[in-house]
Amino acid sequence: MVKKTKKKEAILVFPKIHSRFNDEKVETALMNKAKELLGTDEQDLNFILLSGQFYDTRGWAYSALRSWRGAIKPSSSKKKPLLDATFACLSVYLSSLISFQADFAFAYDEIKDILVKEERDDLWAIIEEKLPFVSLPPAEMFPPGLKSPIAPYYTLRQDEDIFLGELYGSVFLSNFVSNLKSRFFVYFNFEGNSAFGYFNQLPPTKNFGFGKTPKTFDDEPTTENIVRFINEEVDNLKDLLGVLISCHNTSVLEQYLVDDYETFLNKLLEIEEIDEGEG
Repeated sequence: MVKKTKKKEAILVFPKIHSRFNDEKVETALMNKAKELLGTDEQDLNFILLSGQFYDTRGWAYSALRSWRGAIKPSSSKKKPLLDATFACLSVYLSSLISFQADFAFAYDEIKDILVKEERDDLWAIIEEKLPFVSLPPAEMFPPGLKSPIAPYYTLRQDEDIFLGELYGSVFLSNFVSNLKSRFFVYFNFEGNSAFGYFNQLPPTKNFGFGKTPKTFDDEPTTENIVRFINEEVDNLKDLLGVLISCHNTSVLEQYLVDDYETFLNKLLEIEEIDEGEG
């Protein structure tokens, strides 16, 4: 008698179609520019770029560019889009953490200005060695059952618009999605909008646009205008992610909806239920 194997419990929340319209010429131009800026070895390059908006109380609608082995559009196959589901939920989680870290970055700059003004180079030398300036509690202070670190990334570099980090091994999520081996990510925040990029190779620093003001697309969002801007004006990832945000806001690309990302994040972090009557 053949013994049945127990199926793994499904924890991912899969995206649904939110808008089917998609401008293929714009998508192709964005993909080509992304490969140009991200690819050190295009044959082995995997990446996915996302931009979205919160929808209702727990949902997140997003647009995406994907060139990741095994990645599929939620609208193009009967197979479940594992990578889209994972990256969409992970983006919501990371964006809240990075926004929290931004407060520490501003505090860091203020401390630097004060110590330089007071000519306390001795204290500044101590603080400077502590980069990245991130507050992490000891493991004993983690919520009960928490298996991953509070901040699942290491800060590589950031400015006021873009954040570059390296994901810790604990959030490779390969236990749930076998072909997910993401390592680096960027978070771009500009004028109240945001976008994420995940990739497995680290491109040259100049390709990110650190210290530069992002170029904004302000023309009428026609196919010709967007493609021209991408081909002629986009010089770095800040510019590219800015165009992706514009395309999402004007519904130029297909959009998908993750209507309950919180359940996925709680299961991923393995946070145990706590009785509200305790304490």
